[in-house]
Amino acid sequence: MTTATGKKQLRVSLASDYAYQKNLFPIEIVATYPNESGSADLSMIGTGVDGRDYAIKTCSDGKGYVPITELFCYELARALNIATPDFQIVKIRSGELAFGSVWEGGVQLISQVTELEKILSGTKPVRNLKAFISRVFALDLFINNIDRHFGNFLFRSSYNSHIGLAYDFGRAWYEINPFGYEVVQKNSKTIQCNFFARNFNQYDRSLASNALDEISVIENSSIRDILLRAPELWLKESERIEFLNWWGSSEMQNRINTLKGSL
Repeated sequence: MTTATGKKQLRVSLASDYAYQKNLFPIEIVATYPNESGSADLSMIGTGVDGRDYAIKTCSDGKGYVPITELFCYELARALNIATPDFQIVKIRSGELAFGSVWEGGVQLISQVTELEKILSGTKPVRNLKAFISRVFALDLFINNIDRHFGNFLFRSSYNSHIGLAYDFGRAWYEINPFGYEVVQKNSKTIQCNFFARNFNQYDRSLASNALDEISVIENSSIRDILLRAPELWLKESERIEFLNWWGSSEMQNRINTLKGSL
């Protein structure tokens, strides 16, 4: 772990880089609508000045860590080449900065068991489905995402097939516990979802293990860049420093080794 002196130096560096953060222009939301999809975790949908619709998460949602959790997890998914919807930092009418996930058109949500069975059985082909599900499971374990279910996958039409996208990480990371193991409890939706995928032979333990290894070698500087994208109010400076000091440490490697036992 970093020494006290190192922590002080990191704190100064983070503060000086907030200037870079302010140069990133958020997308202004020009109209908002109540969510009527039935999701308890999404209260607002908005249209941006760029003409795109966004599922919007604010610091009023959950315990206050939903926007930073969504941003971090989307970015980490991208680093692992796990497809997600596009996303932006958005500015709502109150002036608050929020997380916005682009509302995807031409996609299918799994709302019925029969639709799920078509996908998992291969009747409705999804490109590299086993690898996609396996790698998302590894990511969910690492970020302590307790709420992965098949309603949190999207399937976009593509040439001759469909492409899977993972979204909605609002019950993970700092919103739950970034260093905890709640996700591996038998009653977690993430474990139940993976068990269902295994029944259709749509899970490969070695692919999940490889994804955890890929996480372990992501540079601390890359994680730092992700956290610096976030508005200052989304995560306390002490928490940013805490996580950056943890990233790449022996404690982080111990977490990965422990999680491999749950694959």
